[in-house]
Amino acid sequence: MTRVHQLTGAAGSPTSEAAYAAYYASIARSDERGDGTVRHRLLPEVGDGTIEVTSLPSGFHIVRYDVAFTGGHRLGYSFPGDHFELEHCLDGRLGISEAGAGDGDLHASSVSLSPRRATRGVVAYGDGERYRAVSITGTWSGLETYLRSLGTYALPATGPENLARERYLGRSAALRPVAGPLEEIFTHRRTSPGRLLFFESRIVAALAALTDGLTATAPPADSPGLPLDDHEVAALRRVPELLWRHRHAPPTLAELARASSMSVRRLTTGFRALYGTSVREYHRRRCLDRAAALLVGTDWTVARIGHEVGYASPSNFCYAFRREKGLSPARFRHTHS
Repeated sequence: MTRVHQLTGAAGSPTSEAAYAAYYASIARSDERGDGTVRHRLLPEVGDGTIEVTSLPSGFHIVRYDVAFTGGHRLGYSFPGDHFELEHCLDGRLGISEAGAGDGDLHASSVSLSPRRATRGVVAYGDGERYRAVSITGTWSGLETYLRSLGTYALPATGPENLARERYLGRSAALRPVAGPLEEIFTHRRTSPGRLLFFESRIVAALAALTDGLTATAPPADSPGLPLDDHEVAALRRVPELLWRHRHAPPTLAELARASSMSVRRLTTGFRALYGTSVREYHRRRCLDRAAALLVGTDWTVARIGHEVGYASPSNFCYAFRREKGLSPARFRHTHS
């Protein structure tokens, strides 16, 4: 039976610090880098990869996950209502079972926001599946103090419980713009005097996107008010993984519709409602986000990375990457390494 580790307490509290210290000691070897970051490298019997935690003067903690657990991994948690966490999944999948929100998962391109209430549940990693994500943790009260110092005197209301639940499970398209600044944090690996200042600037950008997202009036795509049945939502959530598995020979929209037991029109309109973009655009961005992570995290050639994310031609990959990221793959690697 897979062991369930336990975390508790608000971020930064003595209870939380002790719980996290015990957790990391049980799964990893830790190395303090001297620049505010502690790198926890998974023990060989636990899995492969690292969890990096950077503490900032503002009181926030940046957590970067790049892990694959052998045999899966389960982590229980019990957080008070003041616990704040904003997480963006770049790759992989993280299952969530929470007492108030129900069951769901974070997957590539989704953004999760903790509700302003006590939470209790379990998150689960798949057996050997790579999970890459970045998380900003702190407290809601600390966040409000921080925003007041920047001249923003109040956060927008987080809305009714059903909206908070959808955001917590990563289902809110309104929070999608938060992904950009958080992805920049994940891919930034340079050690420089301005490193922490860069992180703070990206947190401010993410909070600006969060503030805009909290003021959005559109309901989440799979809320009861929209005409998507539960089985349709489940089918649409399988589309990104289907595209990724067949990225070297992507299925057509007609083939995706047949696999989802939907019409092409229903597939395309439902997907846009659920993810805030088209099927092809979502897949393109996911492939290029994965390429960015590989450029920073591996020494693979540009051609190999392009092929890994589904591009048959290195020149096509370089063109698409530059258009999306504003830099060539080689320049992106140099800038972020």
